[in-house]
Amino acid sequence: MLKFNRSLLFSSLALCSSAWACGPDFPMMLSSDRAHTFAALTEPVFLVEIQALASTVPDFSVVLAKAGATVFADSYDYQNERWLSATEQAEQQLLSKEQSLIVQQMRQSATVQQALAVGEALPAELRFYTAAAVAFAQKEDQQAIELFRQVLALPLEQQQQRRSWVLYSLSRVLLRQYDVDHRAEVMALYQQLQQEVASGLADPLQLAVASLGEQAKLAKQQGDWTIAIALYAAQSRWSESGRASLLWLSKELASMPDQELMPLVQIPAVAALLSRYLMTQFSALSYIDPDQLQRLLVVLNQVPDIQLHNATQLAVAAYQQGQFALSEQLLPHVDQTALAFTLRAKMALKAGDTAKAAEFYAKASKSFAPMLTQTKVVPVQQDYYSKVSIEDLQTQHYCRVQAEHGILELSRGDYLQAISLLTAAGMEYWQDTAYIAERVLTLDELRSFVALHPVTAVPEKSEWHYFGDTSVEVLLHHLTARRLMRAGHYQQAQAYFVDPELKQLAKQYQSYAEAAQSSWTDNAKAEALFEQAKLARVHGLELLGFELAPDYQVFYGQLEPYEDESRSQTLPVAELQRLGSSAPKYNSRFHYRHLAADLSAQSAELVPKNSQAFAATLCHSTKWLLIRQPELAQGYYQHYLQHGPYVSWGAEFGQNCPEPDFVAAKQRQHHNLELKLRQMLRPFKWLLLTLLLAGVGVIGWFGIKRLKRA
Repeated sequence: MLKFNRSLLFSSLALCSSAWACGPDFPMMLSSDRAHTFAALTEPVFLVEIQALASTVPDFSVVLAKAGATVFADSYDYQNERWLSATEQAEQQLLSKEQSLIVQQMRQSATVQQALAVGEALPAELRFYTAAAVAFAQKEDQQAIELFRQVLALPLEQQQQRRSWVLYSLSRVLLRQYDVDHRAEVMALYQQLQQEVASGLADPLQLAVASLGEQAKLAKQQGDWTIAIALYAAQSRWSESGRASLLWLSKELASMPDQELMPLVQIPAVAALLSRYLMTQFSALSYIDPDQLQRLLVVLNQVPDIQLHNATQLAVAAYQQGQFALSEQLLPHVDQTALAFTLRAKMALKAGDTAKAAEFYAKASKSFAPMLTQTKVVPVQQDYYSKVSIEDLQTQHYCRVQAEHGILELSRGDYLQAISLLTAAGMEYWQDTAYIAERVLTLDELRSFVALHPVTAVPEKSEWHYFGDTSVEVLLHHLTARRLMRAGHYQQAQAYFVDPELKQLAKQYQSYAEAAQSSWTDNAKAEALFEQAKLARVHGLELLGFELAPDYQVFYGQLEPYEDESRSQTLPVAELQRLGSSAPKYNSRFHYRHLAADLSAQSAELVPKNSQAFAATLCHSTKWLLIRQPELAQGYYQHYLQHGPYVSWGAEFGQNCPEPDFVAAKQRQHHNLELKLRQMLRPFKWLLLTLLLAGVGVIGWFGIKRLKRA
């Protein structure tokens, strides 16, 4: 059986812990429908796949690494109900109040000369740039060009605030005035801007990123698809705009008739883009335009050279469309990426070769190894889409591979390998991890596994649950604690509770359980059992609850996902046997309520049936089951009616229950013994009286005789 490098697994734990889904669309369990899990190929992400199409990607992260670096994006001012441009925000926040006011007045000037006069007190850089911006807005292009060049003519140290703005704006105005004539100069300005920002030039408006798109647009206008695609792909590393532009290019290509498209797909960059578009848009196209899926696949497979260089993408697209023979044909030519190894695993599973599939899943995971040690690069453009970085998307793919491999090992019977892989897959697959930990592993196996995953950082208490910012390790420890509590290993369980309050509650539960076993009198046992029952009812979810069915502690007991019972029939026999061994004693929703009712009913059997405590304990048993298990609740009520005493609150039995009076129950027990003794002796009262009198007479005779001797 193939095993993982432990250091890689532990590093992946930290990596996958951030891969997280929330809200009503929580991730479902991969283990619940394994046939679908093994057959389905997760759709690759367009943003990730197009990164391979970029040429040289400038590294703009240095601008964010600088202390105090700030970037701006257009946003909506809800208070004043208007859009705030990034430029306006930068001029308000990066300048002093006096300078900001002067710049605002300059932008409102009627002429360039008036703007220059208003800005007389500003540094030359701000004055010339703002006046140039006024000229640009008024389409006085020549004046704008001259003023932008004046900024660039200043000593370098005097133009650091507006240099990135000027390089970008000068390019725009040159294009607008001269179009073709100055394209070479414009491209050079854009490249200079990118190089300087990559070296640390302040770029609060993210213009270096925008310039990549502008360069790509120029290349596309000139018919250079290769350069355009490479530049847009580079821009997509930092901005949603690059991804959106390539998506539109792909749609433009896909909409072309075959006679127009065929010459273009001979361009390697176009074929590479279109093949990636085909496999990453399967879900959307299969709903909107399924015919286009088949047409594009045919077009791209007509040329052997295109097949050879895009074998992985075309094999994935063929698999998605159910053309498995074509996927098989392309497999010898696929690359060594995680996507290719995952596809190979799927094809091996389809052929029934689980050992080969496990090998390919392992290779897919290892192909991510360099990424595990990389420092994440923060996107420059902080718009809605770029909040999820490319590294995050790659991490999600890695975690999915780990999870699917874990489900495969589960089906193959290697349970420890399965839970190791799923633990490494992170929080998104916690339910599958919990299923193995709670139902498949033995207690000894679980404790040994958890010992390898200590809680190194204890989160805030509000985050110790599935919906909080917690870790798999914390959830594993609490799951183990509750499983030990259910098994009666109370002392051991306390060591696994991360929450000190739960440790204390577990200790109380243990004391009640031990008192119920060791107390000398039935009354003391009854009182301990009832206290144990109350604790089970009030804190049962946290102390005793199953993470999954039937309690769903994972959702705080508030959700109960639908479970298809027929799926369990397809599980391996060994796994079914383990499920039987770990099945809940009370297989009902909120099983701890049934346990609490049972404990309270046991308490009732230890107190006199004619006592208030007998009625009260059975009242609580009835109350705790009345809503979800009315037939069991009715049984407790009938037991009270047959054997219990009249109580003044009987009309609200099972709804409003008083606390049992165990002191009165003890007195009632003594009184019952006295009555029972009297009833036993009543038939022999005359005989007993005669014997008593005879005894008194004998004692008196011996006393008189003793006196006479004296």
